[in-house]
This record gives sequence, structure tokens and C-alpha cells, in this order.
Amino acid sequence: MSNPIYQPLSPDEIRLLRFLPGNGIIAKLETWNLHRAHEYIALSYTWGLAPYRGDRPSDVTYAITLNEHSFSVQENLHDALMCLTPELRQHDRLLWIDAICINQNDIPERNAQILLMRYIYEHATLVYGWIGLPSDLEQNELAIQLMRKFNKVLHEGLVTNNDDMNAVASQISPDNKEIFPEVGTDCYRGWLGIQDMFKRSYWRRTWIYQEATGPPAYTRFYCGSSYFNMTLVSASVFMAHHFSEFTQLEFPFRNLARGPLFAISAFRTEGVIAHGDSLLELIDSLRGTQASQPRDKAYALLGLAADLQSASIKPDYGKSLCDVYTDIVRFSLSQPKYGLQILGHVMRLRVSFEGEENTYIRNGFPSWVPDYREYGVNLFQTLQEGSRWAYNACGPYNIHSAHIDGRRLTLQGYHMDGISSLSAPWEHDVFSTKEVEAWAPEDPKAIYSPTGQTLGDAFHTTILADMNVVKKSRGHMADLHLMGTSNDGLTADQHKHKNWMNVALKCASGVRRLCGTEAGRMGIVAFPARVGDLLYILCGGQMIYTLRPKEGGAFEFIGDAYVHGVMDGQLFEDGTFDGKNQETVILE
Repeated sequence: MSNPIYQPLSPDEIRLLRFLPGNGIIAKLETWNLHRAHEYIALSYTWGLAPYRGDRPSDVTYAITLNEHSFSVQENLHDALMCLTPELRQHDRLLWIDAICINQNDIPERNAQILLMRYIYEHATLVYGWIGLPSDLEQNELAIQLMRKFNKVLHEGLVTNNDDMNAVASQISPDNKEIFPEVGTDCYRGWLGIQDMFKRSYWRRTWIYQEATGPPAYTRFYCGSSYFNMTLVSASVFMAHHFSEFTQLEFPFRNLARGPLFAISAFRTEGVIAHGDSLLELIDSLRGTQASQPRDKAYALLGLAADLQSASIKPDYGKSLCDVYTDIVRFSLSQPKYGLQILGHVMRLRVSFEGEENTYIRNGFPSWVPDYREYGVNLFQTLQEGSRWAYNACGPYNIHSAHIDGRRLTLQGYHMDGISSLSAPWEHDVFSTKEVEAWAPEDPKAIYSPTGQTLGDAFHTTILADMNVVKKSRGHMADLHLMGTSNDGLTADQHKHKNWMNVALKCASGVRRLCGTEAGRMGIVAFPARVGDLLYILCGGQMIYTLRPKEGGAFEFIGDAYVHGVMDGQLFEDGTFDGKNQETVILE
């Protein structure tokens, strides 16, 4: 039976929506050749319920008239169409919407159309980003007016100061009541309106990095019938970041300078879309974003990845989630430049922790397959010092022979040590260093034999994984005394030094644990590690890896690790290991 709404598409065709006269939302679908399509607008939005629902009942349903048939749409999309349709109809503008222009019940069509998504958004006349209806109309208008003031101040400052942003920033102070929030003023309400718009789930979507990070004037972000562009977003993020240095700024407003808006602004200005990026870097850096369809944590980024020109991974919504994420592992292992970087993407969500025993969510995946629904900071596998990987624990054996067979991953490696002691994990208050300070050795002046340092120096190096993550350079130690000192009275250099150490410490040791080993070494391991777990060097892997023996000789993969004194191939330089004593390591 033919579909009354959807007719089959050829590989280079898309559908566009044209709005028709009449009451309500009435439209028809038109088929266009992708490369010869008439000017159109592409919609970027969040699937599901509206971010602001007012007093609407939870069971309300929505429909439009499409090709003379009733067609169900989700609530947030219906809100967008109700606001945008009058303008689109008046100017006879065509609109592309994934939920309507792609037959969502036809999996082969979905698989094919998703490969066209980047082209569709890049070649649209405009992109409309729908963030939802405003919760307060007047406050929403004040917010957009304030965003324009931010941009005006920055633009005028750059003109006056010959594009010197540091000079501009030095001239912006909380004394400017036109832009700094003072309770009871319209400016304050404007800040509240910006906060309301910027906290919406729209900005946390994985798809936004493909849909709405084009040139600043190319995308309009609609909150109701009012809109703003990326230039105003960037200006607002800058102001929030700048004013966060002043104690007068209320805490909720400080969050505007962090999180998804900062990441989106940086993603656009750093030119990732123009210059491309690797699939693994994209997946890892955008891991904290959200997708209603978990497969899209990978598929939404295929169009942005510079190393997928040959379509090494093709969307297939008929595959299980485990198979989709296994495809990412298979692709990574097929690229020599990545080594075993993909193993650093494996993270565990903690369920409970009791003494030496701890449990974590087991998702049914093989232990070596990342679950990209889980979010965490993957420090070790992505750090580079200059143009090379920061670590090289595998020494001269930097090429792997990995083989995937069903749920098994076979590698070559060396059993180098075992875990004999563990600290409590640093997970409760990541804004304090007290939990990490509790890890410190009892006798800091004793000698750490693997490097000849004192135990104190080895400890302060280990908790940073010997890395300044800001400058991406090795050879650093934490100064816990400085980190615990109030900012009041610190010099500018001390404040800067403290800030990078805070970032480095959280990345290296956050939600991880200090371990002692059977050979007298110390390191940082994933929090699910247990006493008795083994530490391995794997050929092609820059890190040390924590493995747990299973019955039958295979291992469960627990996570990567930093072990002080062996991260640069020292165990090969001193003759401990060579090519003759490799083991076959099977992960399940």
C-alpha cells in the first residue's frame, strides 16, 4: 500500500515543507534535488515536550494537516510551528524539519538522509534554532535588549582599543549599571531572562554542533517570536565570564560562563567546522551533550569528522546500540594514528562504594566498548604534548595488532604490576582539595625508588598525572597549599597558577583513586579498580591499563591509569620487557 504522505526518495533528494493558506498549520511536502533545491530554512530544535509548558496538561496531543492528512507532531515542534508558520506562509518560505521531511518509520530512509544532514544545514538560506516559548514575555524582551547592549559595548571597545580584547575587558566594571545586574533593575531582569534562555536543553543537544554553529548571522535563535544570533550569544558568554571574576556577581549568573554556551561559542570561533576534526576527538569532547536517540551520540557527528571521507561508519538505526558503539571501536582500531586511544573512552557510572568493594552500572556491553551515554572527563587518552601523545608507556611497541571477534578484543601486552592498596575516590566535593590531601604519604621525605624523588614530590606529580592540561606540557607538580589558599591576596601570577592546577587536578584525579602497587609504585586509577586488579602495558597504548582476571583466562577491562615512573617506556629502556615476553591479552 502506498504511503499517502511520503513517496520514496532517490539518494540525492530531500523533502521541503511549504505552508498553505488556512486556519491552523496546513502544509504540503515537496521533493527537491538536494543540489538544486530552492532557497529554504532549516529548523534546529529539541524533540519531545516543550521546555516551557505553562499549565498545559501532560496528556495533550498535537497535529498538523500535512498533504491533506492529519499528522502528529511533538509538543515542542508544534510550539515552533505555531510561532513561525505565519512568517513562513506570508513570505512563501520552504522549511526543512527532520521529524516531518524524513519518514521516521522508514529506517533505510533515515539511514540515508542522516548522511545529508550537514549539507542540508550548511546550504540552507538560514537556520532557525527554536529554544522554546518564553516563560516571561517582558523578561525575555529585556534579555535580548541586554544582549544587544553587551555586543554594543564590546564592539565600541574593540574599535577604541584597536581590537585588543584585554584592554576592552579592563575597562568593563560592575560600576556600569547598564550591563551589570543590580537587584530590582531592568538590567537584573534581563540577566534573569538570559539565564532562563541559556539553561534550556536545546543548548545541550549533540545535534546543535552540526545544525547551529555556522556563521554568526546565519542562525537565528527563537524564543517565542523574538530572536537573537550567535554574535549576541558570544557577547553574553563573554560578559558572564568577565563579571564572574567579581564577587558582586550572583552565583547563578556565574554559570552562564560555563557549560554548553561556552562550548558552542568556542566550537564555532575555533573553526572546527571549517577545518574538520577527528571522529574520536569530536565524540569525546562532546560526550556531555544529549541525544534523545543514543545512537546519535555517534551519528550526529559523522558529518563533522574529517577522517570519515570514505564513509567508514554508516548510520544504521536498525543496529543495536552496542553494535553502533562497537563500530566506533572498530573504526578507531583501524586507524594507526589512534593507537588504543579508544580504550580511554570506557567509563563507569558509580552505583555504590563500600570499602574495597565498589559497584558500577554494567550496561551489557563488552567491558572494552565505551557507552557514550555515560559522561566523564577522559584526560589521559587525549592529552598531547606539542604534536605528540603526552605518554608512551608502550615504548617501542607502539603498534597494536588488535582483533575483534564478537564480544572479545584480543591484544598483545605485558603484565607489569598489580594493585596492592587504594585510596577512597575523590568524588564528593570536587571544589575542595581535602579528599586529595588525605591521599598524601605519611612520610613525604622518604624516597620513591622508581624515580629517585621524595615520596612527597612523586605524590604531587602523580595527582596531576604530571601534566599541565592548559598548556599541554609535562613536568608539573601540584601545590596543594596554594590551591587551598583564598584568592584574596594572591598575585595575578599566583591566581593564574592556581587556576590551571585546579583544572589539572580535577581532570587527572577527579572520580579516580590513588593506588599503591605490589612493586612499590603509585598511580591514579579508575574508581572501579580493586586491590588485586592487574596493571598491564598494551602494545599500541600510551597508558597503563587496569585489567581484572576472569575465569577462563580472559580479562575485564576496568580503565586506563597513570603510574608514576613508567609512562615513557622506562620498563623497555631498562630491559624489564622486550619483544620476547609479550602475552596475548583477551578482553571480554
